[in-house]
Amino acid sequence: MSYRLETQEPLAVGIKRIAREQIDQALEQLTEAPEGRDETVHDARKRLKKIRAVLRLVRDEIGDEVYQRENTCYRDAGRQLAGIRDSFVLIKTLDDVAERYADDLDNSKAYKELRKKLAAEHEAIKRQRLEHDQKMAEVAATLKEARQRVETWPIAHNDFSGVSGGLKRVYKRGYRALTQAYDNPTPENFHEWRKRVKYLWYHIRILENVWADPMVELGNQLDDLADYLGDYHDLAGLSHMLINRPELIDDKDREDLVKLLNKRQAKLLIQARQLGERIYVEQPKVFVQRIGSYWEVWQADTVLK
Repeated sequence: MSYRLETQEPLAVGIKRIAREQIDQALEQLTEAPEGRDETVHDARKRLKKIRAVLRLVRDEIGDEVYQRENTCYRDAGRQLAGIRDSFVLIKTLDDVAERYADDLDNSKAYKELRKKLAAEHEAIKRQRLEHDQKMAEVAATLKEARQRVETWPIAHNDFSGVSGGLKRVYKRGYRALTQAYDNPTPENFHEWRKRVKYLWYHIRILENVWADPMVELGNQLDDLADYLGDYHDLAGLSHMLINRPELIDDKDREDLVKLLNKRQAKLLIQARQLGERIYVEQPKVFVQRIGSYWEVWQADTVLK
């Protein structure tokens, strides 16, 4: 079906359906592409994050013991694939910067040599992670076991109270993370904020049908914000690598490239702040009450139909 609760669908049924669908899609991506194509690995990891968002939404319902067990399961599964994706991101980020600032790159040969080295390292990581260690097969086996546990998740409530606690927790953490990031602007703090933004985005997608138009618009804004912060994070990672691995590129070329990375990062943080302050303009309690009001009207409308 889709990554959202459907009209007239009980909360417990919908949540478990969504989780199973994401597991099934991740399994399909992992088992049908054993060679580990870059985008396949990326998509599988996204599925695992979406499942973790589901768990966060109903955390108060399923309880800490079940939540911790399941969240750890999907987190660790995603980490087994992380190195493959991370090395690919370095290449993609370098390509994006080279395209955006083509006129500012004085030494295209240095860029090409750097890209060649990163591509060779990426291929080596893929061989080590996927061919020798069979990580994708291990993750698939883990997901098959986890899928069987979904039906046992103890979700008792079928009204908004079943998700309100998780929604408030995620919004509140994002609300606070925005302030912390700009008060202490480090890549780690902005990465933490991005994680909270992504989880809220997933929650809004799950709850989209409570009032489609404003929820879709909010979801699009959160998606844009996550992209700003994600691009910033990728640029910070590339910059960190260049600084800490001087053997990859000559000093002058590295200095010029890092300046371009810093320039792009600064612009992204301005865009992220402008959008983030609009999204997180409400106090957490007020935000959740508003979404709860949408839910009540949605349910009343469902009964009338």
